[in-house]
Amino acid sequence: MERFLRSPYTMSVFLIGLALIYSTSSLMKQQNDLFIVISMAYAIFVAFYFGLMVYYNYKFPERKIRILTFIPYELKEEDEGHQYVTYRACRKVYIYYYFAIPAAIVVLVLFKEFELLPVIVLTALGIGQYFIFWSEVKQLYD
Repeated sequence: MERFLRSPYTMSVFLIGLALIYSTSSLMKQQNDLFIVISMAYAIFVAFYFGLMVYYNYKFPERKIRILTFIPYELKEEDEGHQYVTYRACRKVYIYYYFAIPAAIVVLVLFKEFELLPVIVLTALGIGQYFIFWSEVKQLYD
């Protein structure tokens, strides 16, 4: 359960959900069924996630996950080993952004006629970050 709550893949679902809600709302100028379905599914997922977090905190009070925090849930720095793995993962994410942000700007400049491209690019950047971070942190769990 803790692995699910701290997983960057879960945060990727949050990010994709927000991008889908924005995309369906901006593409369809009037309300439609797809927008309502996506919004409801997203709301259910968010409620499930935070409900599971409250249950986890009740069940394991010694390893609570703070619900309202500025520190991402993925960062679990209990000892020097965790801190070192987090350091390496954050370093790889920084290197990723060092190259990905200029590439994203070039893509946005070249294809500026596509209305939803900024949302798609930001979502792809975020998912790339989560994938790189988790591929490094996954070593703790294997």
